Amino acid sequence: MLNYIKESFKLTNKFIILATPLILFSLLSSLYIIFSMNGNLLGLIFAFILFIMMLGAFLSGWFFMIKQAILSSEEYEDPNFLIKEFPAGVGEYFLNSLGMIINIFMVIALFLVLSYFVGMKFIGQIGISAAAFSKAVVSPEALRTFLLSLSDEQLFRLNAWNLLLLSCMIITYFVIFLYPPAMFYKDKNPFKAFFVALKDLFSKNILKNILLYLILFVSYFLISIVTTILGGNILAHFVLTLVNFYYMIFAAVLIFYYYSKNYVN
Repeated sequence: MLNYIKESFKLTNKFIILATPLILFSLLSSLYIIFSMNGNLLGLIFAFILFIMMLGAFLSGWFFMIKQAILSSEEYEDPNFLIKEFPAGVGEYFLNSLGMIINIFMVIALFLVLSYFVGMKFIGQIGISAAAFSKAVVSPEALRTFLLSLSDEQLFRLNAWNLLLLSCMIITYFVIFLYPPAMFYKDKNPFKAFFVALKDLFSKNILKNILLYLILFVSYFLISIVTTILGGNILAHFVLTLVNFYYMIFAAVLIFYYYSKNYVN
C-alpha cells in the first residue's frame, strides 16, 4: 500500500494541473449556489437540475484527466497536455457521469432509509422537536445550552443516532469508492459499472480495499478536524483550503491508480 501512496504523490505533484478544474468548479459552483438560493420552489428545482449537470460535466472531464494522467505518466514530459483532455472527457463521459451521480444518490438514499428503520427499531425517538434542534445549531452557546437541557436518556439516544449515521456514512462511501474508476476503466454504462465495482470491491483484494479506504477516511477525518479547529485564523484557513484541494486531488489519483494496478493491468 505504501508503494501506491508514494506513486500517487508523485503523480499528484507532476500533474498538479489537475487542481485547475477542481478550483474553478468549486468557485463557480459556490457562486451559483449563492445566487440560486433566492427563488421559488420551481426555480430551486431548476437550479438543482442545472447544478447536477454542472457536476456531471466536471466529474466526466476531471476523472478522464486523472485516467489519462495515470495512463500517460511516462509518455509526456509536459503535464499541461492534460488540460486538453478535459473537454474530451466531457464529450465522452458526460451522460455516463450523470447516471453515476443518480446511482450514488439512490445508494445514499437507500442506506439512509435503512439506517432510519434500524434506528427507530433499536434506538427510538429522541424526543426533540425539529424547531428546537434548528434553534440549537445557530451558535455554539445555543448548542451547549440545548445539550445541557437534555435528559441522560435523550443524550444517550442522540449519541446513538449520531453513531448510527456515522456508521451509515462510512459503509455507504465504502460501497461506492471504487465506482468512478470502474466506470472510467471498465464499463461506461453507469449501471453495469456499479455492479462491476461491487464485484471488485468484494473480490480477493477485499482486505487491501478496506485498508485503502481506512487510510483515506482517517486522513480526511484528521484534516477535517484541523480545518475546524484552525479555520478561524485567516492565514491558517487559506493554507488549509489549499491542503484540502491537494488532498482531494491526491485521494482521487490514489483511488484511480490503485484500481488500475489491481483490476485493470
